[in-house]
Amino acid sequence: MIDLAGVRKRFGATLALDGVTCRLDGRAIGLLGPNGAGKTTLMKVLLGLIRPDEGQVRVLGLDATREPRAVRMRLGYAAEGPGRMPGLSGLESVAYAAELCGLRRRQALLRAHDMLDLVGLDESRYRDVETYSTGMHQRVKVAMALVHDPDLVLLDEPTSGLDPQSRDALLDLVVHLRDGGGPAVLLSTHLLKDVERTCDACLIMQAGQVRFAGRLADLQLPQAATYDLRLARPCPPLAAALEASGAAVTLGRRPEVMEVRLPEGAPVEAIWRAIAATDAAVFHLEPRAASLEEAFLHAIGEAP
Repeated sequence: MIDLAGVRKRFGATLALDGVTCRLDGRAIGLLGPNGAGKTTLMKVLLGLIRPDEGQVRVLGLDATREPRAVRMRLGYAAEGPGRMPGLSGLESVAYAAELCGLRRRQALLRAHDMLDLVGLDESRYRDVETYSTGMHQRVKVAMALVHDPDLVLLDEPTSGLDPQSRDALLDLVVHLRDGGGPAVLLSTHLLKDVERTCDACLIMQAGQVRFAGRLADLQLPQAATYDLRLARPCPPLAAALEASGAAVTLGRRPEVMEVRLPEGAPVEAIWRAIAATDAAVFHLEPRAASLEEAFLHAIGEAP
């Protein structure tokens, strides 16, 4: 879907993209990174709105530098910020976006009705967009990005400033697009939970560089020295035996669930020896997968 090789972009003294190289595919890709990481610049490069100083940018098999208009016809884009057009209703805003993409007026209106139904603005379609709430503004921007039936839609911080109910509704829409045969989604956000809920792959950036690119499952690899342990019934002597061997034990909300972190270099057999010594009844033991937050902090070099 996205193929980048050595992409650089400088704005004066600021190097916004520093040799970005990655290949990405998937139905929903999270674009993660702290503020100033280069996420918005990268999205505009993918759209052909900004020309990189160096490197190759291919989106859906097209060269975004040489064929920017062809790329944009296959992409949808919901930029960060209000992005409203004063004096237009929700329906007129979405229909206007469709006409800009080449649809005739009647077809644009019909398509706009469908998109407003999809994003949950069916009852507000004739209201002036200036009367919309922040959540409604975000949804009408998504409708405008989807109206020409793109193959890939780019959403830049779509849940920023939303209340919990509006945020849930918008994330549900992203999941619907991912699973419903609609366009693929590139979701740029600094909210890890949004990516964890909606995406199957991610790109992590920091200071204009790629720190990780690939499937979420590959990012959240099991931690070799940390294990999830579940017992049939509580066994306090097991925790004591594990701690005596040098392991760190964290009990879960229920006493029969624990997290065991072994000393560096210690084999998993140390856990089994403690189990055998205390006659604990174990039905689950496996390496603990890193949370997305832990994996993200490790990727950008800020792991504790």
